[in-house]
Amino acid sequence: MREYIVAIEFGSTKVVGIAGYRNDNNQLVVAAIDSENTASNMMKRGCIQNVKDVYACVQRVKRKLENRISPAKIEKIYVGVGGVSVVADDKISVRTLPEDSMIKQVQIDKMKDDCRKTIPSSVDLLELVSVGYIVDGRAERNPIGVVGSNIEARYKAITAKPMLKRNIDHCIAELKLPIAGYITSALATAEVVLSNEDRMLGCMLIDMGAETTTVSIYKNNVLVLLETLPMGGRNITRDIMSLNFVHDTAEKLKIASGKAKGYNSENNIRLNLDNDSSVGIDLAKLSSVVEARSEEIVANIDEQIKRSGLERKDLVIGAVVVGGAARLEGMKSLLEERLNINVRTGVLSRDILVVEKLEAQVNDYVQAVGLLALAKDVCTISPVPVVEDVKDTDADSQGNREVVPSDNVTKPTELPDENEKKKKKWGWFDGMKKSVQKYTQKFDEMLEEGANEDE
Repeated sequence: MREYIVAIEFGSTKVVGIAGYRNDNNQLVVAAIDSENTASNMMKRGCIQNVKDVYACVQRVKRKLENRISPAKIEKIYVGVGGVSVVADDKISVRTLPEDSMIKQVQIDKMKDDCRKTIPSSVDLLELVSVGYIVDGRAERNPIGVVGSNIEARYKAITAKPMLKRNIDHCIAELKLPIAGYITSALATAEVVLSNEDRMLGCMLIDMGAETTTVSIYKNNVLVLLETLPMGGRNITRDIMSLNFVHDTAEKLKIASGKAKGYNSENNIRLNLDNDSSVGIDLAKLSSVVEARSEEIVANIDEQIKRSGLERKDLVIGAVVVGGAARLEGMKSLLEERLNINVRTGVLSRDILVVEKLEAQVNDYVQAVGLLALAKDVCTISPVPVVEDVKDTDADSQGNREVVPSDNVTKPTELPDENEKKKKKWGWFDGMKKSVQKYTQKFDEMLEEGANEDE
């Protein structure tokens, strides 16, 4: 029976549930994806605001997933953690060893524990990512087995405000399911979108969501920077609402006619939003507000290259962009122009397999797929199949046997023994025979008594 890994991603506009498994070649296979849209008051920049309403969404997603992976039942889940409060800080741990000591794993583990102790109680530690080591002044990627007397370990401590995990805990607790683990969403996305070559040669990963934009920078296969900006596609929608449109109409206008780059001078035209409605719009004003906000978002992304301490030429691969807001017309061109590096749209690694019915949409859920890729444990159980007996005596007109549970099987009636048949058939004659024998015996006794008297 197949066993599945299951994960939940909390986005600003929807809750996504995903299930997959590892095949015989240990390749990840995405088997099911379901989602539920969330209202604007349920989530804010990656953090749950209304636990009750979000729980209802998660409950529906869980039910739909279980229908897709039936008969497997979800016993625990992995959870993606992201949002504006997620940050990565540099941490250093130093240890002096006896002269000419060979460094062992136990020493590396102790240094990592020492680093964990330096994390302030005001934040939750999500991940402690190794950046590199310096042994007696020499840089080492893997110091185990190296001889030296002084070792310095460098880490990226990824932390978040306690409320982020606490509200997730409250939400999942309502499902009465344990959390198998917390996974940093930005690391999950990088796992399935970036290759080892991307991370080694230098790459910027940009995840443009509804309310946040997460920037990760890699160089020499090391995480150099992780920053979440408090701005995204919903900021553009709100700017369009300032032109006297309600939210839903503004969102449709952004998708239909919004351009991050490429000013449109037309005005006072009508746009068809769907089959039964249209709206009048000044495209010049629409272009103005969409471009202005897009420029601001890209300018903040560009600033992260400076903060990383790298130069543009260090990002040999360039930038990889994912997320719903990245699909805005002209956004990719604007990024290339302002960042002055190559930009490509992120897609899933070819090593990840997808069931056929999900192929068309799976690249919209790269973050959720990444959660499966980084998860370690199976999250489902399958019910034990019930052994059933076949009742041979009852067959239908088509020759099919009636299947009944073993506890309800009626035992076949036992046929009577041949001797029993004879007993039942000759029972009356035997009775008469015994009666005649009884009276004959009494008659013989009377004759004998009469003979005795004559003597």
